Amino acid sequence: MEVSIQPPCSLSTATTRVLRPLRIGIATDGLEERTVNGEIRIANGGVGTYIYNLVKHLLQVDTDNQYYLIRCGVGRLDLYDHPKANRVFIKKTLVRAALRPLDLAHRRLARELKLDLIHYPNQFGGLSLQRSIRRVATLHDLTPLLLPEMHPKARVQYYRRLARPCLARCDRVIVYSSNTRRDLVERGFAQESCIVNIPLGVDSSFRRGATTDSFLARYQLEPRFMLSVGVLEPRKNHRLLLEVLERLHQQGERLCLVLVGREGWNWSNPLDEPKFGRLRPYVKIFKDVPQDDLVEFYNRATVFVYPSLYEGFGLPILEAMACGVPVVASDASSIPEVAGDAALLASPHDPDAFAAQVQRIIRDQQLRTRLIEAGLERSRTFSWRRTAEATLEVYRAVCDSSLSA
Repeated sequence: MEVSIQPPCSLSTATTRVLRPLRIGIATDGLEERTVNGEIRIANGGVGTYIYNLVKHLLQVDTDNQYYLIRCGVGRLDLYDHPKANRVFIKKTLVRAALRPLDLAHRRLARELKLDLIHYPNQFGGLSLQRSIRRVATLHDLTPLLLPEMHPKARVQYYRRLARPCLARCDRVIVYSSNTRRDLVERGFAQESCIVNIPLGVDSSFRRGATTDSFLARYQLEPRFMLSVGVLEPRKNHRLLLEVLERLHQQGERLCLVLVGREGWNWSNPLDEPKFGRLRPYVKIFKDVPQDDLVEFYNRATVFVYPSLYEGFGLPILEAMACGVPVVASDASSIPEVAGDAALLASPHDPDAFAAQVQRIIRDQQLRTRLIEAGLERSRTFSWRRTAEATLEVYRAVCDSSLSA
């Protein structure tokens, strides 16, 4: 096996440790990358954002333990250049790609690097790990099993064959919400005592008031628009938003719809349907925007709308709240947990109800102000630092780190 192990820069060892530092591996294959105008960016949505921010803040808050970022292929994001990160890049081959679900490379690395634990932050893994190696998985959701029609067949089969045996071998399973915890327990995928609920955080770049003079002209936007952010795929239920826009126009509300997100599996632009043809001038779809511009989209939106059919969390809801935009979201899955009382909810199957909630925000300034203030307050309770600290406690709990050095 060809592996490139690159140690971190030298760190001070002046402080004497009483306890033996843990050697923690984190599988970062789920942190996908892309290059835009020479800049390396996260290529996948919530999963990539989670892995990036979790590792970034673990490296900041944990002064005791050693971290090994394990990836098939070379990682180019700045995360891998952190002075405390040991980069373990496994050379890609067709054979390894075919055998990847078995994690055979991880089994060998765990032995060679003397790892105490491997964390699989993209659903599950570790099927072939020796029992002496503790394993933690972060399960984002069970939608490939709950909504198989919303996923590629290969992904559905992967879950059906491996989710249960992999999760059964985990010492802890991290989830984002009580809803996902219930899904796991009710379907017998994990014992409740092994599941830990650790919410996600909101990056500090999402803040109120970040606007520039040229923004509307640069994106050819009207001042009043509904915004939705997320991967362009069937589960996000974008078609409902065109029905909502149609109803709002019928009621005299002349605003536009802006969708921001990369194109995902089986995306079909609802504007191509004849019934929505007349809405084309009022709908903008941006598949790739820089982070700073995403923040400004949030800040300039009249209302943020999130009609997803199912979410393990729903991070864009909190990002919108942090930027001071009122939210109308789906009442399905974990979304009510995330939104709390700081958003209006509606059925993702009822465009009339969704349109009515949007119209309330547009016409009721007192309600709008209350939702903005409640959203700002709620978003402040979620931070990536707290996510990392709670995850570190999970590592310590499963590794019995009380052993002497």
